[in-house]
Amino acid sequence: MAKSKKPTNTVRKKRAKVLLPKDKQLEAEQQLAKRKEANPDAYNLPASKRSIQDLTTYFEAVEEGTNVILPKEKRRYVIYLRKSTDDEAKQVRSLEDQRSECLELAHRLQITIKEEDILEESASAKISGNRPIFDDMLMGFRTGKYHGLISWSPDRISRNMKEAGEVIEMIDHELIQDLQFKTYQFENNPNGKMLLGILFATSKQYSDKLSVDVKRGTGGNIKEGKYNGVVKKGYFVDASTGYFIPDGYNWDLLREAANMRLYGGKNNIEIAQFLNDSRLSIRRDQDEPFSVVKVDKQMVGDIFADPFYFGLYHYGKHLADLTELTGFLPLITPDEYITLNQVMATNFGEKSAHKSVQNKRLDYGLLRGKVICDYCDEQMQFQHQQVKRGKNAGSWVISFYCRNQNCFRFDKDKQAEAGDFPSKSVRAKYIMAAIEWELRHCTKKSKKAYQMHIDKLRAKLAQDTAIAKRKLAEAENDLRTNEKQYARYQQFQVDHPDDYIKHHKGKLEHYQQLVNVASHNIKQAKAELVRLSVGLPTEQEFYELVNSYLLTLLKTTDLMEQDAVCNELVLNLRVRNNAVPVIKLNPPYNLLADLAEISTGRGERTRTFDLMLPKHARYQLRHTPISCLEPGNYRLGKRRGSI
Repeated sequence: MAKSKKPTNTVRKKRAKVLLPKDKQLEAEQQLAKRKEANPDAYNLPASKRSIQDLTTYFEAVEEGTNVILPKEKRRYVIYLRKSTDDEAKQVRSLEDQRSECLELAHRLQITIKEEDILEESASAKISGNRPIFDDMLMGFRTGKYHGLISWSPDRISRNMKEAGEVIEMIDHELIQDLQFKTYQFENNPNGKMLLGILFATSKQYSDKLSVDVKRGTGGNIKEGKYNGVVKKGYFVDASTGYFIPDGYNWDLLREAANMRLYGGKNNIEIAQFLNDSRLSIRRDQDEPFSVVKVDKQMVGDIFADPFYFGLYHYGKHLADLTELTGFLPLITPDEYITLNQVMATNFGEKSAHKSVQNKRLDYGLLRGKVICDYCDEQMQFQHQQVKRGKNAGSWVISFYCRNQNCFRFDKDKQAEAGDFPSKSVRAKYIMAAIEWELRHCTKKSKKAYQMHIDKLRAKLAQDTAIAKRKLAEAENDLRTNEKQYARYQQFQVDHPDDYIKHHKGKLEHYQQLVNVASHNIKQAKAELVRLSVGLPTEQEFYELVNSYLLTLLKTTDLMEQDAVCNELVLNLRVRNNAVPVIKLNPPYNLLADLAEISTGRGERTRTFDLMLPKHARYQLRHTPISCLEPGNYRLGKRRGSI
């Protein structure tokens, strides 16, 4: 007898919300209050050696096509000015008029514009492909050089369908994160893009309206750190602002759950049982009643795997640091997030809170895109292999492979003719040894290099200070507003107790919570401003900076730390058969390299490092102070745990 087939058009039943009774909620809150009184420090986040920016870099590196949303203070803006003919009489605004009005707009928006980022062009926009400066500008947005665009009017940007479509598509993908006009107020929503499309002589309203129902406002909300249709457990959404607010005892429950996993050795099943017994609940905003959450081990794992809880909003292909955009209060630190996730812990050489012994793939690599094959000029790809046996079992062997099949590394006939038989891969330990050797010769004194370093630091300090001041001003304004609202409801409760219970019950607790959040954000912003007020390094401290980078490379086994130092110092390098003919350092460190002390190989472009040196060199290198090391035979051997 044939089995009956299941119908293919079955409709999934919508999960019904189960409201949390008030008496059960009160009971859970009282139990948590007792635990909190007994151990208040359990709810304070510990210090984290890694920042949200460190983990943002990680997610950006391992997920192709990811776009990092920047706060206004960190965006690089470009001003585009255009006139279509050389006849000034035919122009509505001359280039000088456009320039002055766009700069006035930038000043009003508190946007700093570099002189090199003011682009002028005299060309018609009716036909595409007629404006090389415009094309270069769009490439700058695609490569991340620019993030915001200012122009006098939409018709300065485009009057043809092809380029108009390109611009609007780049707005969709957040490659253009902000668009400002002197004569037109653009809003990044379907209607705003429709109106812009009309001005560009094209329309995208239908597709935008269709996609907004799916994306639920991704383009606009995420870059402001606002709710995008997905409720996060432990937080509710302030209906007036759209920002995520810690949801009282539910936030505390999840913090307890994290502590149980991190420091109590509990597994996800035990944590799920604890959260169910403690009646974890969820609500979208302050006006919605609490609904009971049925927690299982998979949900616990999903919560711990969500970067939202340390402050990184990962939505689609977008990444946004909520702590920079808003006064967001994280549930865990970046270090705790790494420990809670086995794959992350493996990548960063940390011990995981996960009990599984299954081997995981290593996603995070060194020197991404910086290692070039010296035989074929192609970028070499990062790969790794975990050691299965012996004293180094569990560590990772990291190598760079050339994947160009036409490369000399794959041509045995040419190798035999030349008498050179290079391997297809080069171990990372040889490359790191060459970088370390290069750093030892960064001994020149250069006031120009120091000034370049100071200028870079000043720019970063200015950005971070502007963010901290903005967050302080917003928090102080929130504090004043919420204190007034709290006082109003407090008085209303006294004057009209029955009406308060009937129509406004819970408002006092809500505004007290917002007052607490604002007070915390004020404290955090003031502390950040104090930290940023430290003086800039002296010239001598700058020269000693290279030694500090060198010590980091010699001592650390943390891939993130190694990669951060390499990205700061190295522009690119070329690799042959276990040798590094060329290392190019980033400015200003390239001005410190004393080339006279570095042995040269093939002409001026080459500095060859002989890396096949005695085995005792590793111990000597690790246990000798930098100041005492003489030029000679040093290289790093096998690194502990990572290389």
